Amino acid sequence: MVWRNRARRKAVLVGIILGFTIMYNEFIIYEIQKLRWAVHNCKDCVKVLLVADPQILGERNENYFGSWLARWDSDRFTAKTFSRALRHSRPHVIVFLGDLMDEGHLASNDDFKKYKQRLDNIFYTPNHIMKIYLPGDNDIGGEEDSVSTRIHNRFKFAYTQPDTLTYKNVIFFKVNRLTHFMPAAPKDAFLNDYTERNTTNIVLSHMPLLFVPGNFVRDVLKELSPQIIFTAHEHKALHMSLDTATDQLSEVWILPPHKSPFYQLRLDVGDVHELQIPTCSYRMGTRHMGYGLAYINTQEKIMEFTILWLPNRFTYVLVYPFVIAAIVVLLILFTFGFGCCSYSRPIYSRISPS
Repeated sequence: MVWRNRARRKAVLVGIILGFTIMYNEFIIYEIQKLRWAVHNCKDCVKVLLVADPQILGERNENYFGSWLARWDSDRFTAKTFSRALRHSRPHVIVFLGDLMDEGHLASNDDFKKYKQRLDNIFYTPNHIMKIYLPGDNDIGGEEDSVSTRIHNRFKFAYTQPDTLTYKNVIFFKVNRLTHFMPAAPKDAFLNDYTERNTTNIVLSHMPLLFVPGNFVRDVLKELSPQIIFTAHEHKALHMSLDTATDQLSEVWILPPHKSPFYQLRLDVGDVHELQIPTCSYRMGTRHMGYGLAYINTQEKIMEFTILWLPNRFTYVLVYPFVIAAIVVLLILFTFGFGCCSYSRPIYSRISPS
């Protein structure tokens, strides 16, 4: 009976420790992190949620023992954080800034279909929200190898949509620095007349633009006259401004991680603002992941933006082996500690007088 009571206490203790660890790592930490995200109310704004470099793991390079578990956990983390970012922001537009897949440029047609299905499940979104998709170098090639026309066409067919899209008074231009493609500007847009128009021009590019000036970037700025550029690729949260009067970068600053204030930018002073959005995947070799969130007010000609920073998944994954080791130590202490310290009551017998 004593042995059974001890075993029951051990099982209860192990259950409490494991249960709390799983609840905290898999549920509570996401809700705690969500409480740190900034909240903003703007009735007349266009809300844009920005998703950069999810790079879901493939099956060609990730073929080691237990790789299925890595893919499953990475997909699950991204799905959990995206669903919370979606509920928090309630966006009008979601922009996927490229590198959707880690092995898109290497995938066979069958693998590409499987990866796209995984992406659809991870980033499940109601149909009434506008979605914009850009290809990245991991989707179509172009960084370490050349862009494959066949693979690029496959991506465009899977995510068929125009290269210029409009939501209310915000115009989105999809630009591809890998292929040096930019859409034609609307002929009647009067793009350079910021003060008279309520239209906001936004260039979307997977690759950064203002840090790599050249003929292509100059053509984009001249023809499309963007006030805002959203980019990705570098897995960092960065803001830079180009003074169009001097053609020089006037501001460059890194957005501090794990701080989520709303930053405000004027859109009527002639500057071009580029915002690099960090990766939302914890498998990209960085500790700081997040989603971008922008509120664009075309009437007031301002943009307010923030980064919805995410918990560091690797830290909480590493908690599990430490907890298991602690449980083993406790069980050993319970077993041998009670064994060493337990004693039996001595039995005395009466000695008969001699």
